[in-house]
Amino acid sequence: MERLGEVAAGTPVNIAFLGSETIEQRLDAIATLARRGLQPVPILSARRLVSTEALESFLVRANDVARIKHVFLVGGDPTAPQGPFVDSMELMSSATLERFLLKRVGIAGYPDGHPKISDDVLWNCLHRKVVFLEAKGIEVEITTQLTLDADAVVSWVERVRQSGIQSLIRIGVPGPATVAGLLKFASQCRVATSLGFLEKHGWQIPSLLGRVGPERFLLGLQKELGRRSLGRIALHIFPLGDLSDAVRWFQSYCGRAS
Repeated sequence: MERLGEVAAGTPVNIAFLGSETIEQRLDAIATLARRGLQPVPILSARRLVSTEALESFLVRANDVARIKHVFLVGGDPTAPQGPFVDSMELMSSATLERFLLKRVGIAGYPDGHPKISDDVLWNCLHRKVVFLEAKGIEVEITTQLTLDADAVVSWVERVRQSGIQSLIRIGVPGPATVAGLLKFASQCRVATSLGFLEKHGWQIPSLLGRVGPERFLLGLQKELGRRSLGRIALHIFPLGDLSDAVRWFQSYCGRAS
């Protein structure tokens, strides 16, 4: 995190909730971001939480190092829950989470669908979560899973708006990486893709070890969004391992696009 000074003060930065990391590592990340004037946003993985006590302990300790008013809720990768929470809906409904008086909660959106969840279930869950949170006076942000098809993103955003949801949507965009690294990350995110798919959707592919960035994807996205009135749209950058590289690329891209 040596180059975090390049990121504008107040920028929200999500903190992963991985099975390979300890609570202390997550707390250290929260403290580091807060010291640099950024807004730490802990991701809470429902199926990785072993108990309600573990959830409360983490949030208490997180608030000791930074004032946490924004979290991001996911079901998580484990097939079977490691504790009492089966999915993010159960987590957001818990009395434990409610006691912390959150102002904003992030939830996931899936423009490319989910390999293990039907589209009908995904849309139903999205609606239930937004209605539940807004009824409690909590601001909702929807961040899309990694996606590499600008047309699919725009179609999905249109459907969200047509359904009556007006929450801020952050579109997940990969930072620069090798082609092999991008394909690996897409696979980890359960996004079906291939070299042919990337080329079809405007990604320039020099070689598997060559560097690739999302410039053409973003240009296509901006062009299509500019033709429509789709409410509040922002970006979420997946740094793909090197945050400083992603920050420099994004600042350079914004300078060229302005």
